[in-house]
Amino acid sequence: MYIKTLFLAFILALSFSMEAQNTFRTNISTFDVIPLNGAGYYNGENLLGGFGNGHFFYRNMFDTSWKTWSGIAVSSNTDTLTNSFTNEYSTISGGGINGTKNYAVCYGGGTIIPESSLKLTGFYVNNTTYTYRTIKEGSVFSKEFGGTSGNDKDWFRIKITNHSNGVKSDSLLFYLADFQNADNTKDYIINKWEWVDLRNFKATDSLIISFESSDTGQYGINTPVYVAMDDFNAIPPDNIDMVNLHFNEADFFKNGKVYNGQFDTSGGFAYSKLYFENSYNTQWGSWSGWAVSKDNDTTKTGFNAQYSAITAKGASQQINSDSSYALSYGRSVIRLPYKKSGWPISYFRFSYTNNTYTYKSMRYGDAFSKKFGGILGTDPDYLKLFVVGFDANNVPVDTLGMDKMQDEMALADFRMNRQYLNKNWTNYIGGGFKKNIVRMEFFLESTDNGTFGMNTPAYFCLDNLFEYPVESISKTNKLSLRLFPNPASKSIYVDLQNINVIEIMDLNGRTIYRNEAPSSNEIDISGFLNGIYVLKAASGQNFYTSRFVKI
Repeated sequence: MYIKTLFLAFILALSFSMEAQNTFRTNISTFDVIPLNGAGYYNGENLLGGFGNGHFFYRNMFDTSWKTWSGIAVSSNTDTLTNSFTNEYSTISGGGINGTKNYAVCYGGGTIIPESSLKLTGFYVNNTTYTYRTIKEGSVFSKEFGGTSGNDKDWFRIKITNHSNGVKSDSLLFYLADFQNADNTKDYIINKWEWVDLRNFKATDSLIISFESSDTGQYGINTPVYVAMDDFNAIPPDNIDMVNLHFNEADFFKNGKVYNGQFDTSGGFAYSKLYFENSYNTQWGSWSGWAVSKDNDTTKTGFNAQYSAITAKGASQQINSDSSYALSYGRSVIRLPYKKSGWPISYFRFSYTNNTYTYKSMRYGDAFSKKFGGILGTDPDYLKLFVVGFDANNVPVDTLGMDKMQDEMALADFRMNRQYLNKNWTNYIGGGFKKNIVRMEFFLESTDNGTFGMNTPAYFCLDNLFEYPVESISKTNKLSLRLFPNPASKSIYVDLQNINVIEIMDLNGRTIYRNEAPSSNEIDISGFLNGIYVLKAASGQNFYTSRFVKI
């Protein structure tokens, strides 16, 4: 559904109270940009003593004689069944957090050192498959937790010790399995990603992870001493209340007019309560995912024009007007803080437009892409934007942009001789996703494709990203609306009381009619061209939508 400046007064009021939350940072370790070997892991066999990610160094030791390792490794293994030392790199959930592939694995104990002392937020932990299966089933070396009767008071935990200003300052115990409760039904073994909160720790110089277990023997702990970790120093999963993501923070532009990961290859950035994935290839000097730009030179052509919006500025509806915006290239991911039940996104808004490179390729054609419409302008070409929502099990639950009548997001549309190329910021406002989500993936679909995928440059620009969870605005709903007569030739009547705003859009997202606080529910449409239109109306904090046909 397309709409412009709906609920502007409400957005203004809310924006000023939330603006301080829109901070930018890259000191988060997601481990997704760490290169892995052919078996899907990194275990320190390059003898560098560890690796860096997200402005943290993770120590690792590799024994060349025995081909064994200890410390912290990185893996993408997915075996959730094999109870064996040969499966030491898999997590019981079958992958990283929020549907990502990579995660860290700590064996025997680990040390994490930040580039500079800082207050940590926390990180996520999970059992490895080997440890989980051993605790649950037992092995030649380790007991089945609970014993034969199920009454043994077994436990397995990690100890996290913080060093601040060179001395031990804080510690925390986190149970990966606990069978100590008198009620056996409350015994548990962690098999999902769980948040470990470190916000009460003092500023960290280094962090030490060690293991403790009730199952010990002559040589120490019998339980396999592994733990999986992900999203170190991530955004805490408290809430997702945020608005006014205008991408205008000065920290984006410390190294020029563009942030594309070149000077910080952490794998993405946190902005407010969201994490935007980014991958920068240092060998080729190329990037994918999300970038941020205020390079508004639309005179450039070809690949050199990849960092500018065709509008030569950010979305004009920005409350703090500036020239910056986000850029997407390829299939781009925005992650919410991880939550097993997902987050209810009941209201979703953003502004989008064409990238200069993409716009000119579609308008004029180039060596790789066709001119949209072809020579005669009659080829039914299109470039459309979609947003897929994924739940905590990495299952797609809803796709925005699929409804041709209500929420199709066209960046170009030459079907039915429309000859439409988007060169303005267009607002998307909708009722969000049908089910709770933890991740959004933005992608483009074009009619111009070849052997290697899309020929059309896969860029678009995004700004004014507003998201209202039900925790913040419980009364925001997408409701049906009755219009009559329908079809109509002269006027339509909107069957709704106490209307605040009425807007009518054509199927290209252009606003044809807008009236704030209308004095009448009857709308004159006699001057409209024949076709299908989308009407949206706001009453209180509810918004309504319906379609009608002008004949």
